[in-house]
Amino acid sequence: MRFKYIFVSFFIFFLTACGSIASETVKNDNWQNNPPADTPHYFYGVGYGKTLKEAKNDALSAISSKISVSVSSTFQSSVTASRVGDDEDVLKNIKNELVAKSKEIEYSNVKVLKSKETSDGYVVLVQVNRDDLVRNYKRKLKKIDNKLKTEWEIFQKASPFEKLKLASKIEKYLYQTDMIFPLLNTLDENFDDSKYQKRYTKYTKAIREAKNNLYVKIKYDKNSESLVSLISEYLSDEGVKFSNKNYNVLLEVKTKAKKRRYRSTNEKFANLTFALRKTTIIAYDKNGNVISNVVYKTKEGSSQGFEDAIAKTAKYEKKIKQLGIINFITGNK
Repeated sequence: MRFKYIFVSFFIFFLTACGSIASETVKNDNWQNNPPADTPHYFYGVGYGKTLKEAKNDALSAISSKISVSVSSTFQSSVTASRVGDDEDVLKNIKNELVAKSKEIEYSNVKVLKSKETSDGYVVLVQVNRDDLVRNYKRKLKKIDNKLKTEWEIFQKASPFEKLKLASKIEKYLYQTDMIFPLLNTLDENFDDSKYQKRYTKYTKAIREAKNNLYVKIKYDKNSESLVSLISEYLSDEGVKFSNKNYNVLLEVKTKAKKRRYRSTNEKFANLTFALRKTTIIAYDKNGNVISNVVYKTKEGSSQGFEDAIAKTAKYEKKIKQLGIINFITGNK
């Protein structure tokens, strides 16, 4: 009786073991449709392409898409959301940029675990070392954070206008960290960004105060009227105020222009009058000391005449959007 019980038990164990082996074999054979689940240490992705390289890139793109979904969901609890506060438009823009960048992750230490040639090309299964990604982004964060600390030390001792110049650098670095924190929160469940939160919020608050404490007076010539209107609009958006008496920064804007026409077989071009402009923007502190000086040379054409060509602001606005208004008026890159 005892022998019969042992035999039955062994037979059941044998069938179970065979079933497990069979299941594992099916699973391995079906890796295209059923890739391994991601782990705390690795990401897995399946990709298709006409070449092995295309298939590998497609697999990495699939992994990036998974990461971007997680990044989107963790964004609201990141340092960025706390730092920016209730400005929904800014948060939305940063989030959209972040999700886009998370789809363009540069991977290292990628392993192709399986590959198969098909009638259309290739299909591959890749493995990405999650720990490598974490180490890479932590290195980037440390590098940026060191720059932030350096700029902050200078910022605290700077004059009102110098603070405004430094603010653009600090904001640039803060924006770069905005692209990292949600990724690290997604890649490493043990990552704690709270040690940055209080400091970065303080930076942002100080920058806002610096802008609110800045009072600007602008002197300009006739040729610079439309440009000054544009500068004033952008500075107002930054929180800068204007005063002709109680100012701590004086901006002097002057534009010299030469009239030029060009011969051309193109009738539309031949009818244009061009203004070759040289615009100088000088900033003074309240004691009359020059604190920045920048020159822009631009060319504008108009069918309405020389004065209209001088007044056009498209070239200026393009530069402002490229540099930011503070860098535009100070010449900082």
